[in-house]
Amino acid sequence: MSQETITTTLTPEEWRIILAVREIPHSPLRSKVAKVMDDLIFYIRNPRCEGMQADGFPCGDPRNNCEECHRIWELLDRLGEQVPKEA
Repeated sequence: MSQETITTTLTPEEWRIILAVREIPHSPLRSKVAKVMDDLIFYIRNPRCEGMQADGFPCGDPRNNCEECHRIWELLDRLGEQVPKEA
């Protein structure tokens, strides 16, 4: 991984996520978390919605009644349920 400095503006939520990942010690676990996050974000950004256009969702909102969108929401709900709430 490059050690190049990147200058950008982040929202507080984005900064919280970045800091949380950076706090994981360098290990196979950290690599696995990064890979899963990359895969999940790619999947969410590239749904296989039949009506999806280059300029976005034809319905304007990925939460509308669409089978693929519901799969994404259900996947995120299941992940959220599986993560222990206490450390």
